[in-house]
Amino acid sequence: LSAGETGKGGPTYAINRHNNVFVNVGYISRAPKFDKGAFMNASISNAVNTEAKNEQVASVEVGYGFHNEYLNIAVNGYFTEWMDKTMTKSSTLSDPAQTEYFMNMTGVNARHMGIEFELKARPTKWLEISAMLSLGDWRWDSDSVKGYIYDQHGQALTKDGDLTTIGAEDHAWAMVNMKGIHVGGSAQTTANLGVTFKPFKGFRIGAEYTLYDRNYAYYSFSGSDLQIGKVMNLLSPWKVPTGGSMDIRASYHFQIGKVDAVLSGNVNNLLNQLYIEKAWNPTVVSQVITEVNENNVYFYFSQGRTYNIRLKVNF
Repeated sequence: LSAGETGKGGPTYAINRHNNVFVNVGYISRAPKFDKGAFMNASISNAVNTEAKNEQVASVEVGYGFHNEYLNIAVNGYFTEWMDKTMTKSSTLSDPAQTEYFMNMTGVNARHMGIEFELKARPTKWLEISAMLSLGDWRWDSDSVKGYIYDQHGQALTKDGDLTTIGAEDHAWAMVNMKGIHVGGSAQTTANLGVTFKPFKGFRIGAEYTLYDRNYAYYSFSGSDLQIGKVMNLLSPWKVPTGGSMDIRASYHFQIGKVDAVLSGNVNNLLNQLYIEKAWNPTVVSQVITEVNENNVYFYFSQGRTYNIRLKVNF
């Protein structure tokens, strides 16, 4: 366990004045959180998590870029591995002494990979076109992750609260299987198309549509969900229906005497579309619910149509 470190770097090679390629490699080592990380449960005990590990992130990114006076294109692919995400639990056993125990899970990993594309085109002085596409594949990358229980002195415990040897057959444990399960909370496919017009000096007006797809319900999964002697199998999260929103914006730069001013406005969600922005799975185990669907998840919708107008004066 260390204070952590961060590093990122890589070369960029200019093929010619319009084309370039690059590679970035990054690594982050982050100390565990104070509560339920470095300490098993700092609010009720000073028991140190002796098995705490730094959370680590390793990533590599490869990309290509093209630019000239009319067109900018960027394409990049990425692969990121999140390792040893902190997961702990503190509770009491059901033995007569109500023995307090602590559990630390190690090896909880997630894999994020994908490809991204961006385009900006300026075919004329009065027209700009932009486009974006992001395709991701983000999944939990851990299976048969096992955590063992200890007392506040770091001694191994059985399920009955007796002392035992670390890793022995009667050393109480909990396990979670989550490999291949989609990481929830953000759309893994997003696309955007925008157009901006500049019909005369100082004035511009534009619109853009953003699409959200392959968004999966979020798991509020933590150590408190673990149960001694049981294997927890995460259910496949509910897939949120595809949604999207169109926004328009306009601005006009002018002068009031010798003072510069900007009048601008936005209309968000012009078409007043209601779509689910974020959803949560109702459970992490299949003990009660065997299928996740729209009838047992909970979620919140996007806002409807909103607008704002601003006047900025620079004295």
